[in-house]
Formats: sequence, structure tokens, C-alpha cells
Amino acid sequence: MCRKQILFLAPLLIFILSVGACSNSVWDEVPSPISAFISEYFPSSGVSTFNDNEDNYYVKIKNGATLIFDKEYKWLEIDGNGVPLPETLAYNQFPPALFNYLQSIEQQSDVYSVKRDKYYYRLTMENTVISYDISTGKVSYPDGKTVEPA
Repeated sequence: MCRKQILFLAPLLIFILSVGACSNSVWDEVPSPISAFISEYFPSSGVSTFNDNEDNYYVKIKNGATLIFDKEYKWLEIDGNGVPLPETLAYNQFPPALFNYLQSIEQQSDVYSVKRDKYYYRLTMENTVISYDISTGKVSYPDGKTVEPA
């Protein structure tokens, strides 16, 4: 083979190998309902780790939130890791009464993490924790104060 052909093919081969390596990323392991959720609420974010165990899926967004989903792809926990969660996530994913309450106290953009199960939502705010009881629709605070959102 001619020396010019080798010089041309070497960079081309390196490029092909690097493109092939990029396609086998952590993002490719994430189930499509979870990747759609991430794309909607954390656009332009990559996934640094993805773990799948018997009960849940664990996702760590690069320089961002940590998310836990159940096996039906429903989120159970979203932790902004020191950064507030997107307001659109709160609007779309929280019960309307809870979001409206957050809006009424002007803290819809101050949720740093949220956990939910079939009974409650627990929101970690900058200076407090709010629990929302799904069955009663009441919001409670650590000091025992309870509020019924309008």
C-alpha cells in the first residue's frame, strides 16, 4: 500500500472507531420512557450513570439530578443535588392542588428534591420540608402546621 493511502486511512480509521465507541454510551442503556422523561425535563443533559436492579432504575444526570424510577417507569424520587428542580416538572408532575399551593406561597421554583409513593409527596425546599397527603390533599410542615390548599 502506498504511503499516501496509509496516511489518509489512519485518521479515517480513528474517526470510525471513535464514532462506534460513542454509540455504546450509558444513554443507550436507559429505557425509552425514562429517556423521554429526562429529555423533557432535563434537556441537553447526558446520563453519567444508569443502574437497573430488581426493584428500581437509578439514573444520575451529568452535573445534575439523580432520579429513581420503579419498574413501571414511574418516578419515585428526583433529587436536584443542590439545584432547584425545573418548574415545568413541578407543574406537570405534581398534583394540581400541590402545585397551586406552591404558587400561592411563591415557591414553585424552590423545590430541590421530591419523593413520592402512593400516600404522599415529600418536597425538600430551601428552608423546609413539605409533605402532601394524597388522600386528604393537606400540606404539612415539620413543625406540625397543616394547610389545606385551595
